[in-house]
Amino acid sequence: MNCFMKNDNKTFDKLSRWLIGIAITLAIFAFVSPLIFTRNGIVDFSNTGEIGDTIGGIMNPFIGFASIIVMFLAFYMQFKANKMMQSQFERNQFDNQFFEMLKTHKENSNMIFLNYNEGSEEGCGFGGGSDAYSQWVEQRKKGFEYLVNRTNNRYDEWKRQNNSRDNSANFIAAYSSLWEDSFGHYFRHLFLMVKFVVSKPESSLTYEEKRNYLRILRASLSTYEQIFLYYNWLSGYGKKWEDENNKFFTDYRMIYNVNSKIHPDFAIKDTEPFKHLLADENYRKENDRDDDTLFELIE
Repeated sequence: MNCFMKNDNKTFDKLSRWLIGIAITLAIFAFVSPLIFTRNGIVDFSNTGEIGDTIGGIMNPFIGFASIIVMFLAFYMQFKANKMMQSQFERNQFDNQFFEMLKTHKENSNMIFLNYNEGSEEGCGFGGGSDAYSQWVEQRKKGFEYLVNRTNNRYDEWKRQNNSRDNSANFIAAYSSLWEDSFGHYFRHLFLMVKFVVSKPESSLTYEEKRNYLRILRASLSTYEQIFLYYNWLSGYGKKWEDENNKFFTDYRMIYNVNSKIHPDFAIKDTEPFKHLLADENYRKENDRDDDTLFELIE
């Protein structure tokens, strides 16, 4: 059951307790009233006619009010139950769509390296191989490592050839020459999946719950797959992953524990805007958690 349903339950329980308390108080008062309003009690009814009629006339409004409260409580409980059922239905729909998208993402990344066995001196290219699919797990892991290492090597080549200190321009040129149009579908689907979670209003999906869903997604990404995602952002092609509108790398931690594998010229800790965020700790954190660090940089 999701968090906003839990909040509804807390409100529901609190109000219900108050209403039940008032109804019980009125009922008890109506029950003990004959003991109070008697000849020997607080009020002397000796000159007012039949005691029962007098007490009944006085207590009927209280009994009626208690009945109204009980009826309202019954309708209110039914209303809240219907709302919780609707909320649970919406959450089930969200879960089904999220895990279906996760399945599609895995298939996309697997297909990238379906024929990954040949094509470079490291044995990490994109050639044939009849048994490639049966070894897709290892291929996928090595495949993204190959993509990152190939990008690093090409960047070093461009840097030497151009004899330039403009690291950013050299990196963009290196990345573009290798992967500009090769992984558009992969990155678009991954971006759509993250946005699908993040864009849910926090009245229906809290920040902490969004982080939990995205942890599941991030757990499906290898270290080098996260680095390749970072490189896509760094090249400018994936700039929407972290900009003024989206904070997928920072607030939602879509890259984590990867700094030691990134090219030294583009270490996260030395790259803006992350450098200042790390220094100022001006990023969103989960409630009641002191160790919610950014990127978890490990040298």
